[in-house]
Amino acid sequence: MSPRNTTDDATVAGVDRALLETWPGRFRFPDVLIRLGAEPEPEPEPEPEPVTVTEAVAEPAGRAGLARAVLAHPGGRSPRAVCEELLERGEFDSAEGVRADCPGLSEHERDALERRLQTARAAAGEDVRQRVRDLERRAVAAGVGIDRLDADALAQLTHARKAAADGELDAAAAALARQAEPVARELRARLDQQAAGLAAPVGGPTATRVGALIGAGELVAARTLLEREPLGSPIPESVSPLPWWNPAWNPDRFLDHHLNPASVRPPEFASWEAADSSGKDLLAAYGRLQKEGGPESATGFAEALHRFLGAPSRGGTARQVGDTRFHQTHFDGLFGEGELSRLDPTGRVDLYIGGPGHTPLPDRLRDLAPHVAVAPGLVAPDYTDRRRTAVLSLRDLLRLVVLPGDRATAMLGILARQWPVTALIKDHPSELAAVLGDDPDTAWRTLRWITHLSLGGGHTMTQAMENCTAMDPGSLRVMLRHAEQRVAAVGTDLWSAANGGWQRDEGLVKALEKELVARCADPAAEAAWWAALAVGDPATGEVSPEDLLLMAEACSEWPGVRDRVRAGTDALVACGLLTRTGDGADERLGVPRGGVVRMLRAGAEQQLTARLVHLEHAQDGQGTTGGTAPGGAPASVGWSPWERNRYATVPALARLAAAEDDGAAGAELTVLAAEAEAELGDQDPAALVGTEEPPGTELAPLLTAMSAQCQDHYPGVFLDVRCPPVLSVDVPEPVLRAVLYEVLDNAAKEVERTDAGSVQVLVRTDSPEVFVEVQDSGRGLPARHRGRRIFTLSLEGRKQGRSGGLHRARQLLRAFETPQVDSELEVFESAHPTLQGAALRLVLPEHAP
Repeated sequence: MSPRNTTDDATVAGVDRALLETWPGRFRFPDVLIRLGAEPEPEPEPEPEPVTVTEAVAEPAGRAGLARAVLAHPGGRSPRAVCEELLERGEFDSAEGVRADCPGLSEHERDALERRLQTARAAAGEDVRQRVRDLERRAVAAGVGIDRLDADALAQLTHARKAAADGELDAAAAALARQAEPVARELRARLDQQAAGLAAPVGGPTATRVGALIGAGELVAARTLLEREPLGSPIPESVSPLPWWNPAWNPDRFLDHHLNPASVRPPEFASWEAADSSGKDLLAAYGRLQKEGGPESATGFAEALHRFLGAPSRGGTARQVGDTRFHQTHFDGLFGEGELSRLDPTGRVDLYIGGPGHTPLPDRLRDLAPHVAVAPGLVAPDYTDRRRTAVLSLRDLLRLVVLPGDRATAMLGILARQWPVTALIKDHPSELAAVLGDDPDTAWRTLRWITHLSLGGGHTMTQAMENCTAMDPGSLRVMLRHAEQRVAAVGTDLWSAANGGWQRDEGLVKALEKELVARCADPAAEAAWWAALAVGDPATGEVSPEDLLLMAEACSEWPGVRDRVRAGTDALVACGLLTRTGDGADERLGVPRGGVVRMLRAGAEQQLTARLVHLEHAQDGQGTTGGTAPGGAPASVGWSPWERNRYATVPALARLAAAEDDGAAGAELTVLAAEAEAELGDQDPAALVGTEEPPGTELAPLLTAMSAQCQDHYPGVFLDVRCPPVLSVDVPEPVLRAVLYEVLDNAAKEVERTDAGSVQVLVRTDSPEVFVEVQDSGRGLPARHRGRRIFTLSLEGRKQGRSGGLHRARQLLRAFETPQVDSELEVFESAHPTLQGAALRLVLPEHAP
């Protein structure tokens, strides 16, 4: 024992380190394990007098510190609880020691803790990379230099304990703050000097903007603005904010003060005067709406709004919406300022204007593109559900008219937080990619605007999205839509360091994983994806093709694994999920650099093994799910991969695929093809119930694969698929494949004959039902075929080679109805402004996990 030390008015005897290192009970004390894992603390020189309380508490000696670690938790805790606490505190090597050496853990507990340890280490590494990137961006924005930080080396430090990297990052942040503070002081002094000479008070637009820039650390932009040079690209923090509105105030009374100069105005009204005549005209136009309806007053308001936003001269009229009091027109200028124009190049927004009295919104507006509604007494709903109709209320107008500038941006901030986030990011990753552009800095600023306008988020949320997705449009859409759902409950601190970052958002990570996997066209491509993650370099994400194939062979004894995974690799390169550089021995494959991809590496080998087992079993029963060959090679019987989907439910397709693999002669294949046709004609859908594979078909991967096949078969048709990344239905995959083939093929054949033919597939849920709506830009259904007649076995259809495909699709779905959902294929009335052709809806039962 060591000399005695005192703490809390009691003496504590030190404990020899060597004794605790072999003590079986050490696994019940987390602080003991942390101290044993650290470098031994130097022992103090023996003191003739007892150490004082203050000295002992301030700097506990090595052996005394170990003793206190034991006494802090009398009796200790369970080894599993200790391990979980160590993971939470970032003490990964200590947790690894418990998992590996503690005899009190079962094998099941060891396996579970190993998975948690891998995930926690990956998350800690991403925390470090995000902090490094944030520091670098802050240094650039502040115009100061910092010592280069090696993100990969710092991330490697966290493998043992997270605190190992935190110290260096904290020191770098402090150094950055020390360098930036003199610059900020200088700019504040110049701001005060300039504000003193302005006609406007200190809170004027220039001073407000520069002050916001300095507060946000954007010192370069602040200096540029102070020097009267073009700011280049404004950021959200530089926009003039809307004035605060007291909920107790009556907007109608304020409007009366504006429109009636003779009214007695309260003192607070002095700061609510309109900034210019265009604001006064806008309020006057709103006042006319309170007194009279009709196209004239609606057109007058739209023109006033147009001028208020500084848009060029407006044309157009106002048209009544059915028998309602609303009139439809439009206005420009909402997206007309700087980089906001990237969010909507046309800049034109539909405007629905109501008249006096109670004017509920027309039901038909809910399915239209995002638009704006204005009517006396109309306010945005209190609930947080977002709708395509954004309300511009009188209160909003009163707050807007006092602004001398930034009006469009301020108005868009009001409207965008009522619209779904898709109003700004569009409906497809390629559309979001076009919005962001090719320049990384422009893409970053545009994402900041989207985050600010739609979600109310700032620099931290944008930084988290960049770190997680590496600005990949598909992953960004998932993250933005996930944020839309969570920000109402969590607030704008979503994914901040205080909340654990995006790495701790399990629902987000799972959704991102689903979206990435959905891009894999088939099981072979999915296996190649997990193999690339499992063996790829943790820092660069690169892997050689040979190492990828060797990893797949190490996880499966199936003889065909190498060829199938090689084909899957080619498919991933073709779809852009893997990049290929170099030739021959120098050839390298690269995975996306986003943080979520690095996070997924922790479980990649386990995922790969499971996918290879699935791939092997699918090969043994090839043809049951359609018999489509990877890579889409044309079938020897003349059927394309797309056309084979038609026969997904018939046994003859498996025999045909097996014969093709064996190199059968053409005559034999022709006979088998005829058998497939015969079985298709004779098949009773009800007989498939209970014989097909278990239900629970994932829609997104199936639609992704089939849409690629369809577009290969009909190259002139644009197929627009909009499906949630995580959604399953209780219809067997072969049956759903055959149904989707009939519906999509029917639409594609129709629009192939037109210019710019389009087919849209929109998937939405209304639990327990899932709706798959297919609309096309064709000529539409003849009147005699609307309703049930489209599904009949007509002579005309047989002559055109359709063989009652829609009739068969409907019968297949009806055979798989559930007690909760009547599966159906039906015609519906489309409200789409351009897709005015056929509109068919699949009603499917949602699969409950």
